[in-house]
Amino acid sequence: MFGKDKEKNIVDIAKDFEASSPTPESDSGDYRPPVTADSSVPEVTHIKDALASLLENVETKDTYVEFNLPSMGKFYKGYDKETIGVRPLKFSDEKRIQQSAVGDRALDSLNAVLASCLRGPNFMELTIPDKLYALYRLRQISYGSTYSFPQKCESCKKENEINYELSSMKVDYLAGSPEELLTVVLPDSKKTAVVKSLRVKDEDKMTSIKDVIQTLPNWIERIEEHKDPNIISLFVEGTTVRDVAALRKAIYSPPYGMDSEYNFFCQDCGTKNEMNIGINANFFFTS
Repeated sequence: MFGKDKEKNIVDIAKDFEASSPTPESDSGDYRPPVTADSSVPEVTHIKDALASLLENVETKDTYVEFNLPSMGKFYKGYDKETIGVRPLKFSDEKRIQQSAVGDRALDSLNAVLASCLRGPNFMELTIPDKLYALYRLRQISYGSTYSFPQKCESCKKENEINYELSSMKVDYLAGSPEELLTVVLPDSKKTAVVKSLRVKDEDKMTSIKDVIQTLPNWIERIEEHKDPNIISLFVEGTTVRDVAALRKAIYSPPYGMDSEYNFFCQDCGTKNEMNIGINANFFFTS
């Protein structure tokens, strides 16, 4: 019935049909292929315009506020400013902090959010006192200066409502040079040690008291003229606890940064309590 076409499959027949069909160009020289309508463009523009209108009063809140660094920027090569810029948290930032408030990645999540809110030296190179300072300032400009939290009295165990003003927190600024700060004469051995300044990039090596004790020699650059890590480790093991205490103080408690010590009198028994204004999951949450 179909002759030779009987042996052709459907693909061959379709090809023959296309070859025999006249093209639109042969019918009219004015032919233009139809343009597919991009229905997404008006919708995207509409959403963008709507958000711009809704957030018009929020855009001014997304600016960076400059604060003097406790280190005065002296630890950062190539950074010729004494200040750091801090912008307020957005709701998306707060969610990231709250969702990762516990667990092994809590510190990484907090650091990632903080880094996105800062404009200044390389974040991973920030010294620990400068980083903590930036955290307190971030909380202050995001939620206001008043930080409210419950605290139990050490004496009667009565829970007190603390209303601490972050804007009044004392800040000690670095007066001398970094070299002077990092050089310490040990009280018993009478030897001079030069220690390193701890940075954000070093935090993962200090997650426990055990880490702090075991890694102490790693933060000592030299003892007198000796830079050999083996000699430094053996010296630390063999010297007195007073020498080691002096090394720890120089490394972990440099004399600059925010003073987080705070005293309050119990509302129930009147006992004076000493505490530190710490940073926890509720620190970045509206009081």
